[in-house]
Amino acid sequence: MKIKNTKLIINISIIVGFIILGHLSFRIGHSALAATTPTPNTTSTSSAAINQQIDNLQAKIASTVAHLNLASKKGFIGTVTDSSDTEINLTDINGNGQAIDVDEFTKFSSDSNSSFGISDIKKGMVIGVLGIYNKDSKRTLARFIDQENLPIIFDGAVTNIDNNNYIITVTTDEGKDIPVYIQDITKTLGYTKDGGLVRSGFSKISLNERVMVVGFPNKNNSKQILATRFIHFPDLAVSPKIPIVKSTLPSANPK
Repeated sequence: MKIKNTKLIINISIIVGFIILGHLSFRIGHSALAATTPTPNTTSTSSAAINQQIDNLQAKIASTVAHLNLASKKGFIGTVTDSSDTEINLTDINGNGQAIDVDEFTKFSSDSNSSFGISDIKKGMVIGVLGIYNKDSKRTLARFIDQENLPIIFDGAVTNIDNNNYIITVTTDEGKDIPVYIQDITKTLGYTKDGGLVRSGFSKISLNERVMVVGFPNKNNSKQILATRFIHFPDLAVSPKIPIVKSTLPSANPK
């Protein structure tokens, strides 16, 4: 009986050993399979995406730099030679032609017209332009356009004095007679070698004096200038192109 029990125990031990050995073999095989199974290479995918983003950024920077090298801000004042709904051509104060493009972002302003726009711009009008100048096309894309009222500056000699209406006729070297209205706000000055520039007045202006005038056209009389500055030079001789006027008119202030 004792021998039978011993054999039974031995058989059970062998069976348990096989079970344990089989379980361990399964665990070891599963671990080895997990270790040898390849996984997706996420590092390579991420690197490719980053490199693509860097390339895109470099392209954008290169494009921006090229644009900045090609374009620059520019401003000028000039007289309109012709215009349309999308462009303006003018001659600036240096005598250079300027081509201007206008788009929906261009802003217009005028002291005399609150609704001033591209349709109000006419040949002969003086405007100021601020915009983006393209060095390649040599055109300016206007961002701001303002109607300018520039003063008229000229010199000549006094050839007539109307004491009743405070109007002085100034004849230029080209022989053009320009009536100048001396207003209450006109700053009248006289200049001599000894005295320099001093305050003067209408009554001190004489025929045949050399003068310089700064003013604006009279809206009610386009041929007349409203003087803001009037300077006369008693010591300076007038241009030989301008004939000397004799003091025969009762309205004249003799020199």
